[in-house]
Amino acid sequence: MAKLHMKGRLLQILQTEGAKWDYELAELLNAEYGGLEGEYWYGNNRVTLADLYSGGLIDAIEETIDPSKSFGKEKILLKYSLTEFGRQRMSDTGLLV
Repeated sequence: MAKLHMKGRLLQILQTEGAKWDYELAELLNAEYGGLEGEYWYGNNRVTLADLYSGGLIDAIEETIDPSKSFGKEKILLKYSLTEFGRQRMSDTGLLV
């Protein structure tokens, strides 16, 4: 059985589990999609989150810097939540859990 695309799954996670940090979302998604690991997949998930954010489907509600959560690099870490517009788009496309 095919898995849901990563963008849709990220939205579902935020819908069911509430706000989460980007590194938490990356860990969940990487484990769910076959044990993906490393800086590449972490970065890929951050780009996907940035795309969802720029589309207004999610919102960044908190930020911090913690190199231990971003492969030893000082990157801004963001905590995301689903927006009402994101919920509506999920409803429109059949992604609501």
